[in-house]
Amino acid sequence: MSILVLGATQLGVALGSRARPGSLANPFLLVAVGAALALQAAGVHLPALRDLLGTEPLSPADLAIACGLSGLGHVVMRVQARLWPQRPPRAAWTGPDGPAGRRSRFGRPG
Repeated sequence: MSILVLGATQLGVALGSRARPGSLANPFLLVAVGAALALQAAGVHLPALRDLLGTEPLSPADLAIACGLSGLGHVVMRVQARLWPQRPPRAAWTGPDGPAGRRSRFGRPG
């Protein structure tokens, strides 16, 4: 159960960290997340994969707990985006050489 929750939480983080969470700007991300969730569920519920991976099917209560905990990754990323919005990076100033250590072609500050 823990591997399923950790994997699904990371997928929630991937969806929650999008710049525009409700848009379809990158539909392949949704496809990738859906496929990963389907493969995780298959590894827990399909008998052939259960035997191969050594997993056990989840009870409905365990499945509800896993779904609830997995959604926390998405929620945390959205809360973080609201509390600490990203700002554009400032240019690095390195001192007397100017921005980002600009030098002339002779190796002297220029």
